[in-house]
Amino acid sequence: MKYRISILIFFILSSFANYGLASDKEAEHKASVIIPDVALLSLKVEGNSNVEFQSAAPTTAGEKIDLQSKQESNIWLNYSSIVTSNQKRKITATVVGDIPNGISIKLKVGENIGAGIGELGLSNGSIVLSNSPVDIISGIGSCYTGVGVQNGHPLSYNLEIDENSFYSNSEKGETSVSVIYTLTDDN
Repeated sequence: MKYRISILIFFILSSFANYGLASDKEAEHKASVIIPDVALLSLKVEGNSNVEFQSAAPTTAGEKIDLQSKQESNIWLNYSSIVTSNQKRKITATVVGDIPNGISIKLKVGENIGAGIGELGLSNGSIVLSNSPVDIISGIGSCYTGVGVQNGHPLSYNLEIDENSFYSNSEKGETSVSVIYTLTDDN
């Protein structure tokens, strides 16, 4: 019986000793959250992505060519951005190719529409495109526009025609240019 009581007392004291040791010990490990730098840009299209301005030949001598000057493109500009503190991004547009003499291509960038969240960029409105980058959206912080059509910034195109230059330098034919959009740091 004494043997059992001694064993019982030993186990009770051992439990208190382990309890005391366990309460004095700490264990730790690090947990890291890594947020990457993100700068993604895409164009989403409803239907055909080509923007075509066509002219109609006059039917009566002395009339001018009727050149369609407005094109709703159904192209949507989507982007995702994660930046550091106080950093901003912008989107530029550049024309690659030769625009015919007397014609200016204007790009109208609408305000953001849809499911976007964060510090979305602000449209610079209607911009005349050229072979040099032109800012079309500015002030982009950490954000996303949402994916696909009806999200992001809607794009539409207009032509402006300087008739004197156009008729002095025009030739029959077709001219194609590409518009390149770039998401870049603004500061």
